[in-house]
Amino acid sequence: MPVEGLTQDEVKNALKEGLTEWLDKQFATLGKWTLGGVASLGLAALAYAFLQTRGFSK
Repeated sequence: MPVEGLTQDEVKNALKEGLTEWLDKQFATLGKWTLGGVASLGLAALAYAFLQTRGFSK
């Protein structure tokens, strides 16, 4: 994969660095979604527990 002005090792290192940065960004995004999902499940569990013990007032 010849790129003008760069050696094969330089191209390899550039691709490796770019891929690493992209993967880090993707894992960070996944972490945000996971944290939001866990927080939502926790809130739903608290609401369910409250309604099971107190119920709706009649």
